[in-house]
Amino acid sequence: MPEHRNQIDGLRFIAFLAVFLVHSDAARFWWGSHGVSLFFVISGFLITRILISCETGPRTHILGNFYARRALRIFPAYYLVLGLAAATVGIAYLPVHLLYVMNWGIFFYTWIQPGLVDIAWDPTRMYGIHFWSLCVEEQFYLLFPLLFSFLRSARARLSWLLALWVASIGFHVLFAAFLPKAAYGLIPLVCGEFLVAGAVGAVVLAAPSATGEAIRSTARQWMFPAGLAMVVASFALSWPESPSIDHVTHPPPMQTLLALGFLAMVLGLWQTESRWLLGFFNFAPFRFLGRISYGLYLIHLFMWPLVDWLAARSSFVRGLPPFAARLGLTIILATAMWHLVEAPLLRLKRKFPY
Repeated sequence: MPEHRNQIDGLRFIAFLAVFLVHSDAARFWWGSHGVSLFFVISGFLITRILISCETGPRTHILGNFYARRALRIFPAYYLVLGLAAATVGIAYLPVHLLYVMNWGIFFYTWIQPGLVDIAWDPTRMYGIHFWSLCVEEQFYLLFPLLFSFLRSARARLSWLLALWVASIGFHVLFAAFLPKAAYGLIPLVCGEFLVAGAVGAVVLAAPSATGEAIRSTARQWMFPAGLAMVVASFALSWPESPSIDHVTHPPPMQTLLALGFLAMVLGLWQTESRWLLGFFNFAPFRFLGRISYGLYLIHLFMWPLVDWLAARSSFVRGLPPFAARLGLTIILATAMWHLVEAPLLRLKRKFPY
C-alpha cells in the first residue's frame, strides 16, 4: 500500500485556506487562487506515487482498482453537492458539470466572448464555477494512469513527463499570445503543468539510483524553504496591476517558477525531518481539515448565499463577521459530509486493493 504522511494533509488545508481567502477578498488575496495550483501539484505527486508503488501487479487489475477507488473518493460527494446546489440556488449549464467538462466550457465561452474575463469577481455570479479545478483533476485521473502504466522504466517515464511539461509550457505561450482573454488557465493543456510537475517529483523521488538518494537527501534538508522562496518570488515578480480572481494564470515563465516552487515544497515536506515543519503541518486541526479538504472545497462557495439566507432570519448570524460565518459553516457542513457520506464510502476501498 502507498504510504501516507500526515504533513501533506496539513499542506492541503493551507491550499484550501488560500482559495477561501481569495474568494472572500479577491483584491487583497489574489495570490490565493494558486491554492488550486498547489492542490494540482499535490495530486500529481500522490497519484504518481500510488501508480509507482503498485506497479508489480497486473496492469488491468491495478488500473481497475485505481479507477474504482477514485470513483468512491470523488463521485458521491461531488454529485451530492451538485444535486443539492442545483435544487436550491441553481447551477447554470448543469450538463457540463455532470460530465466534468465545465472547465472546457468556460474556456470556449470566453474564447467567443473575451470580455467576460473582465467582469469583476462575484461568488454568486455563477454557482459551481469553482468546480473547474475538479474537472481538471478528473480528466487527469482518467487519462494519466492509463498512459503512465505503459511506461515501466524510470527513464522512459521521466522523459515522457518532461516532454509533457515542455508541451504544456508551449501551449501556455501560444494561448497567451493568440487568445489572451480566453480562460486558458482552466484547461489541462496549461494548468496541467502543475499536475505534471507533481508527477515528475514522484518519479524522481522514487528512483533507486544514487541520484535518487541525493535528491531525497536534498529534499530532506532544504527543499521546502527553497520552494517557499520561489513561490514568494513568483508572486512578487508577477504582481498584477489590478488584482482579481480572474488572474489565474501567470505569464509562462512565472507559472513554471511557481510550479517548481510548489514542487520543491511538496518534496521537501514529504522528506523533512524538521520538527518545526512537522509540528506546524501535523497540527491536529490542520491535519483533519486537510483530510476533509475535498468537502471544504466542494461546498465553500455555496456558503455565501446560505449565510445571507441565515442572516436574514437570525440576529446571531447577522452579528457574526461574514468571513467567520462562511468559514465556520463550511467546516461544520464539510465535517458532517465527511462523517455521514465520505468516510463510510471510503471504507469500501478495501474491496479494491492495489
